[in-house]
Amino acid sequence: MPALSSNESLRERYERRKLFFIHDHRISVRFRRWAAAAVWLNAAALVALALAVRTLVDSAPGVGLWAMAVLAAAATVVALRRPAPAPHTHGLPGVPDGPCPGEHPDLGPWVIGSRIAGPLTLAVLAAGLPAWAVLIPFVAVLVLASRVAIYAVGVRRRTRRIARALADHAPRFAIAYAGYGGGPTHLTMWEEPLLSAGYPGVIFNFREQYCQYLRENTDLTSPFIQLSTDAVRDLQILVVPTLKWFFYLHNARSNYRYMAIRRVTHVWLGHGDSDKPASVFARHADYDLLVVSGTAAIERYETSGVHIPREKFVVLGRPQVHGIEAATRPIAEVERPVVLYAPTWQGKRMRVNFSSLRQGPEIVRALIDAGADVIFRPHPLSKRHPRLAQFVVYTERVLAADNDDPSTPGQHVWGTLPNETWTLNECMNRADALISDVSSVVSDWLQSGKPYAMVSSKGIPVEEFRERFPVARGAYILMRGLDGAHEVLTDMLGEDSMQEQRRALQVRVLGGYTGRQSAEAFAAYFHDRFAGVSA
Repeated sequence: MPALSSNESLRERYERRKLFFIHDHRISVRFRRWAAAAVWLNAAALVALALAVRTLVDSAPGVGLWAMAVLAAAATVVALRRPAPAPHTHGLPGVPDGPCPGEHPDLGPWVIGSRIAGPLTLAVLAAGLPAWAVLIPFVAVLVLASRVAIYAVGVRRRTRRIARALADHAPRFAIAYAGYGGGPTHLTMWEEPLLSAGYPGVIFNFREQYCQYLRENTDLTSPFIQLSTDAVRDLQILVVPTLKWFFYLHNARSNYRYMAIRRVTHVWLGHGDSDKPASVFARHADYDLLVVSGTAAIERYETSGVHIPREKFVVLGRPQVHGIEAATRPIAEVERPVVLYAPTWQGKRMRVNFSSLRQGPEIVRALIDAGADVIFRPHPLSKRHPRLAQFVVYTERVLAADNDDPSTPGQHVWGTLPNETWTLNECMNRADALISDVSSVVSDWLQSGKPYAMVSSKGIPVEEFRERFPVARGAYILMRGLDGAHEVLTDMLGEDSMQEQRRALQVRVLGGYTGRQSAEAFAAYFHDRFAGVSA
């Protein structure tokens, strides 16, 4: 725990210690055991104190008062450990699907009442009052705490029922998801490659507010288990003997709740290879294994000052890109090229906002002027952001106006077709070139061998941009104000002077795998590891 400043008030110190306590209790099984032991020891000390004071004030208490003191303290401790709701499942054979979100009783009044009645029992006993006076708060704490205890027993039974069904399912791996709204894309991206290893899996989700959203926007075949707010408690029961691997797709701090379970191997997958700062968090060093697509990812950690032992990395390419088709002819031979414009989302903080969507209308106008058709596919989260959603609309209006103009040959595509009907890989296969941002879309695009441009949305000069974001070393660079865009697009859609740089990057970023090689390598690697677990 960091040292406390001498300038802090007692209240500030208390709040700070409380936050550290809550954090450690959420992510550490060892700390939870220590805390439970400390609570029971304190309860025992209070009982001993109350009985000692009673002896001094009145006389040595009889067996009945001893029993009331011990039971009152025990009941209070039980109530203090107010149980979170039980987890619930979707698609797990043997267990009915639960509601999403679930219905949870309010135990607050019962817990608060127990906290008052329990200490009051000890205080009345210590004061030397007659047994009938002690009996009143004693009965109250038993009644109040029993409501909490009965609920806790029910939660444990429901959790164990899920565990038995999960044991029958015999999963070898879990996707441990604690992320936010990007879940449908991330879960769908990785479930198929993991299942291709030949063994069943399970999806764990932590944030219940996304349960319904994830269920409605994914087509998952693995059982989906919605954990409670006390994920560590759930996982201690739900991690059945065959379940030895947890995979992580999102940079959520709440991943540490999953990582409290040390009897499994924790594997960082991420949701795509990119040069964004989120690709090199220092906490990635806490994972047991990091699966990366190429040596560029390893170098990214090294240049960012994040030290991770080399033996923790395994290079397996990007299994998702096997469906991306390679170019069959130079782009100069394409009479009217099709360009996929796929801007990334804005992120949660300005330092990770690399989205060019605000320049979207100007970018597609420049493509139209360059004689290209456009497939417009913004990041799915952009439409959920009120300020960015308007730029999606503005960009679509430019494309619609060109399509509707009989004097132009425009045949642009936007809306439902590229965003909901076609997958991202299908959009790539229909395009001859790409414009995107600092994004994993660019890394995946390297599989095609086709030209691409990246937007320096923060106005970083070209050479500095390429130095800071290595995947841009094979890209044409569009500046934020689109100065010189005509010359850049003319080269990209014509002579294509960056071909050799792209070939070199394809090896460094995607591991040198082609076709289905990465998908097969990924499946084979984890098949061997999953096979080592007995069902």
